[in-house]
Amino acid sequence: MVKGVIFDFDGTLADSSPGIFHTALYTVRALGITKEYSDSDLRKFVGPPLRDCFRVTFDLDPSLIDDALRIYREEYLRTGCRMMDLYPGMKELLAALREMGIKTGVATFKGEELVKLCLENLGVLGLFDSVHGSNEKENRTKGDIINLCIDDFAIPRSQVLMVGDTLNDKKGADDASVMFLAVRYGFGFASEEELSGLDSAENTGGILEYIKTYGGKDMIEKIETKSAPAAIGPYSQAVKVGNMIFASGQIPADPETGNIVGDNAADQARQVFKNINAVLSAAGTDISKVVKATVFLKNMDDFASVNEVYAEAFSSSPVLPARSAVAVQKLPKDVMVEIEVIALC
Repeated sequence: MVKGVIFDFDGTLADSSPGIFHTALYTVRALGITKEYSDSDLRKFVGPPLRDCFRVTFDLDPSLIDDALRIYREEYLRTGCRMMDLYPGMKELLAALREMGIKTGVATFKGEELVKLCLENLGVLGLFDSVHGSNEKENRTKGDIINLCIDDFAIPRSQVLMVGDTLNDKKGADDASVMFLAVRYGFGFASEEELSGLDSAENTGGILEYIKTYGGKDMIEKIETKSAPAAIGPYSQAVKVGNMIFASGQIPADPETGNIVGDNAADQARQVFKNINAVLSAAGTDISKVVKATVFLKNMDDFASVNEVYAEAFSSSPVLPARSAVAVQKLPKDVMVEIEVIALC
């Protein structure tokens, strides 16, 4: 379920090509370069970090790049940042997302203060919960910038959708482990081959429709952590569906060695709850959100000692979970106790 949407800026939120093309040409002309460039050439200038743009688009001598950056930034701030428009329906899309309770952000290679100025000029700065861009050193990756937005959102990254118009945006989404939606307008995707296998939208209406339908559906997500015993068969440590976590039964195995911990039921139960807590933490929740627990015992005579550990484990829960406790003939690795839980996220 999508609870946060992060947009790229150039080519996704706004058609900023007039200002970018103008400023790029202004810069190289100021450096004495007279070669003519087509719009196709200049499109390469949109999206990547600015330093890379001058290197790739204009094959600029490295000794000139610092001067180019200074000239570009001065002219863009003076003129270029006002030569742009939101894509049709974008302001309405942003307003609709906020009405739906979905957080919105911007992740761009533009300088952070500059993109805020652009958004303010466009009249939409107030429609965003988070805005992040490049730092002065330009050493942030797109994934780094997306992660800054996720930190501001304070929601699980599994509920975040990145919307962008380039493969660089897709890579950033992959690096940040968030969903990705490609837009078919903008600057970056040159062919159907590049869009192959990607969810995509033709326009702003398509973005909203995607979020309301596919993006708004409860999707099954695998939960996995090295802090709990690995799944050693055809199952997951836990799965997430919407805001529900369904955790597989945990036994008292040390996650690093796989060895069974504890030679009595109470000690084994303590290790079981350590493993449960690790899985719940990886899913973005905790034991106080457990709504149902099932306790499997090899011997019902151990119920009292396990129950003491159980009560301690749930001592912080405002409402104790529903519970079942059953005795079984045998448990994996001949352990004395196994516990499975269902929790809210």
